[in-house]
Amino acid sequence: MTPAAEKDPGRAGWVFGAVTVIPALLAVAWLLPAFPLLLGGRLTAQPMVFMFAPLAAALCYFALRQLPGAWPSFREASQTPEATRKPTRKRASKPATQWWALAATVAVAIAFTVWQLAERTEQIIYLRDPATYLQVAYWIAHHGLLPIPDNAVAFGGPHPGLSFASSNYYPRGTGIVPQFMTGAPLVLAAGFWLHGISGALLVTPVIGGCAVLSFGGLAGRLAGPGWAPAAAAVLALSLPEQYTSRGSFSEPLAQVLLFGGLCLLADSLVIGRNTGRKLDWPGQDKVLAALAGLALGLTILVRIDGLSDILPAVPFLGVLLAARRRQAVPFGAALVVGVGYGLADGYLKSRPYLDLEAPSLRPLGYIVAITVVATAAGIAITASQKARSTARRLLETRTARYLPAVAAALTAIIFIGFAVRPLVQTVAGETNPTSIAYVAELQKLAGLPVNGHRQYYEDSLYWVIWYLGVPAVLLGAFGLAVLAKRTTRALLTWKDPTAAARVWALPLMMAIWAVVTVLYRPAVAPDQPWASRRLVPFVLPGLILGGIWAAAWLKGQAAQLGRTRATAILIASCCAASMLIPTALTTLDISVTKTNGVDAHGMAFRKIGTGEITAVAKLCRSIPPGSSVVILDQLTADRFAQVVRGMCNTPTAILSHPGALSTVVQGIEKTGRRPVLLAENKDELPGTPKQVVDLLTTQEAHNLTAPPTRTWLIHYTVWMSTPSPALSA
Repeated sequence: MTPAAEKDPGRAGWVFGAVTVIPALLAVAWLLPAFPLLLGGRLTAQPMVFMFAPLAAALCYFALRQLPGAWPSFREASQTPEATRKPTRKRASKPATQWWALAATVAVAIAFTVWQLAERTEQIIYLRDPATYLQVAYWIAHHGLLPIPDNAVAFGGPHPGLSFASSNYYPRGTGIVPQFMTGAPLVLAAGFWLHGISGALLVTPVIGGCAVLSFGGLAGRLAGPGWAPAAAAVLALSLPEQYTSRGSFSEPLAQVLLFGGLCLLADSLVIGRNTGRKLDWPGQDKVLAALAGLALGLTILVRIDGLSDILPAVPFLGVLLAARRRQAVPFGAALVVGVGYGLADGYLKSRPYLDLEAPSLRPLGYIVAITVVATAAGIAITASQKARSTARRLLETRTARYLPAVAAALTAIIFIGFAVRPLVQTVAGETNPTSIAYVAELQKLAGLPVNGHRQYYEDSLYWVIWYLGVPAVLLGAFGLAVLAKRTTRALLTWKDPTAAARVWALPLMMAIWAVVTVLYRPAVAPDQPWASRRLVPFVLPGLILGGIWAAAWLKGQAAQLGRTRATAILIASCCAASMLIPTALTTLDISVTKTNGVDAHGMAFRKIGTGEITAVAKLCRSIPPGSSVVILDQLTADRFAQVVRGMCNTPTAILSHPGALSTVVQGIEKTGRRPVLLAENKDELPGTPKQVVDLLTTQEAHNLTAPPTRTWLIHYTVWMSTPSPALSA
């Protein structure tokens, strides 16, 4: 331990704890008032600032006024006679945080943020989800409400074949309901208020950097602060993390809430044990627990899949209640509030999306209900002294003693099962004909044999191996298995003197649960890097946490066996390198040639959607004021309908029956507006069309059997014409 750490062992720890939870606190402070304002149709910049600023200050004050300076390690000291005679050789259960660990973790997060800002995407034309999030954010930032009005009156009322729906936008009544939850667009709206579209494109890379910082904080709490920089670096180098942080994805924001919530929960569980005196704020553990529950619950407002991610919080809460921990009630109440926000958003603002995802959400709903009922039953059973005594006798039987080993074995079997899954062709495939047709099209593009039933889900563990490497997966599986054994033992014996088991319990359950549910059925188009986004919230982070803890454990074992300090450091360095190097090689795709020397060809330095901002600006300038736009083909409608409706501020509809064109044009002219027609090809348009979009840019790759190393080209074309009076006559 350095002299500085000996002099003030808690100051570096407090700063480390504070900076790694502030992003989650700010996200909570923004989402809490933003969603009610959106529900009321009054989301604008001024009330948001007036509500966010004091709320953020209050949350940060109450959370940071007292934090732990150190956290318990989950590495048992040696029990050899020599170790017993020389207790000074045992590893401290609460290693102090040193300033270098804090500085290195922050440096990794800053470097990642700068990197992603430099390589950020410009996906504003719809191709996949990022453009949808961005367009919805643009709309609510400028109009403050959802759903989006269809503005049928601008077309002279309804007409046969005239619709307002496009990909990811569903008609409902007189409005258009966008797909997905509104949490991410609510945060992206701040970027539009600050600096327009350019400002909004900077938001997600910054959120991604905050996610890396918070993850380092979580790893430091669970494996030791000295391991935080390595954990943050592995996550930052992983291609899925970079891919989702460069575009307007929801996953980085969900990570901030998940990691920050788990950090706050860990703090609440150990703060009363971390000092030799009473807390300056006796209720601080309850405050931290409440903020943790709120952050975890609000992940559903960002991603509906967050309901699955945080499901292990239910049995964890049950254990807290059964143990009569002070944190149980505030954690559970705040968790319910956060989940309530998400469910309200789903039913009030994203109901068509929930209906679309019903085949997946219905089984999840049953699982949630069963988990809640089983947890409630367990709490009720253990409420009486007689029941607790009976349970204690059962846990002391010979059979119960094997349960920790069984937990470890089951964890290992999970990974073995996913590893051999491709050999037995166990496919948990989609039954959606549209999805199957899409995969068949991808197989054609990739030059692979077309199999109309395969979804490539059986390769899901190998997706993880592509992005983290075999050593990281092996270390992660080993770490999670050992942790499962130790946590189960602590639960069965009801002994956790250092609080290490309770700190690890929820992250461990979430990691194993995410591995099982996501890898069994990713429920995403299986092309890479698109499918890798499903690994981002907690599959990759969970394995990294397990691997980092395993590395710390191996280093500790070397020290306890009497090896030199140099040996322990060498083991730690090799473990960290085995996780960092394969991750970096996939992301960078480094090659060495005589001509260019060392060169990086991978996705790490590949931009997506370059030129889209300029192309959309040109399109908007080409549309005359006072126009009503009619799009004549579905592909152009999917890509540009909301772009024109939102960013060009022009009423837009799609016509599926060309024979009704003259009727629609007449209806537009009767309203005093000017009809404008758009299509992908000029042959589809009457009169003398002119090309208003001609953009050759890049998109993400669509690899099915290997990680991506290149971007693909895509060509956007749009032609425009203004019908002559003869057409409407």
